[in-house]
Amino acid sequence: MRAAPAWIDKVHDRDKVEQCIYDVAFKPDGTQLIVAAGNRVLVYDTADGTLVQPLKGHKDTVYCVAYAKDGKRFASGSADKSIIIWTSKLEGILKYTHNDSIQCVSYNPVTHQLASCSSGDFGLWSPEQKSVSKHKRWPKPLRWQYYRSLLPDVSITMCPSCFQMFHSEDYELLVLQHNCCPYCRRPFDEPN
Repeated sequence: MRAAPAWIDKVHDRDKVEQCIYDVAFKPDGTQLIVAAGNRVLVYDTADGTLVQPLKGHKDTVYCVAYAKDGKRFASGSADKSIIIWTSKLEGILKYTHNDSIQCVSYNPVTHQLASCSSGDFGLWSPEQKSVSKHKRWPKPLRWQYYRSLLPDVSITMCPSCFQMFHSEDYELLVLQHNCCPYCRRPFDEPN
């Protein structure tokens, strides 16, 4: 069985530089595709691949997008440390921030609560409350020392930017293949 693409698009910024696509998500009814590309969120019509609208609001690279199961809203998370919640009419209705660049966003399919995560904390947003409750994770050095004490014979490496831990060989391979940390996506030669 061979797959045949229905449509293809290359994403460019305004200077005609090709942009990296970090995440995609379908609207639950399948009519739209949202794409995290550069510092924009792009909305495509899935029937023919036409760009419906580019959404601007983030000041840095957008890493993640997610649609709520009811299709009424979706969220985007960025390296600018912000989450934007958008309506199905493509309007930004709420923007909140974390302490670090956003790594992941996900909607609860039952309660429609949004979970957002950075390397240092995670937040939960509920449409009923219109507020965000944030929770801190362990302090970075403590977490590192804790794992090193549990696994003294295992070779563990920590990303100097986001402090995520990896098996040394895996981390080095990922950095060499992609020239960046797989979590924070910061190039390894870029200063903090």
